[in-house]
Amino acid sequence: SYPPNDGADNQDNEEFTHCSNLINIMVFYECLMTAKNTSSFHSLTNLVKEISHKVVDNGGIVRSIQNHGIRDLPHRFRAKFPDKEGNRYYQKGRFVSVYYDASPAAMRQVEQSIRLNDEVLRNTHLKARNKLWYVNIAREDKNPYIKRVLEMEEAASKGTAEQASMNGSS
Repeated sequence: SYPPNDGADNQDNEEFTHCSNLINIMVFYECLMTAKNTSSFHSLTNLVKEISHKVVDNGGIVRSIQNHGIRDLPHRFRAKFPDKEGNRYYQKGRFVSVYYDASPAAMRQVEQSIRLNDEVLRNTHLKARNKLWYVNIAREDKNPYIKRVLEMEEAASKGTAEQASMNGSS
């Protein structure tokens, strides 16, 4: 057969499988956006719908969307472009949070659509951790729940071995 098979194909397939598994990993993200306080309800709703569709189309789950309302900003924020009235600096902003599980590629798509929207002054993406995060870790040495189950199984197997040796000796 051409090219000669020296076992490298098998190794390449394992690496590909490992890389394809990394693509499907779902991460819990929190996206906090600060929008102009003069933004219309319709434009912000469309932005959140667009974000939600990008997450769901890439196999993710939108857990929650929260509107924190209009709040004072720590300092005045400058918009990319002035609005219709000529305002470019904002003292107040509307804060919106979107919590979702998605792949890193989907998160980059969400970030890009937020960056392209003129209504958003600032945005932050955080990799949020909750109690279920530890359950999703596949590595046994990093997952406290898997460690506890393994310890319990080990203790149970020792207990049955001791009980069997006691029953056999009597």
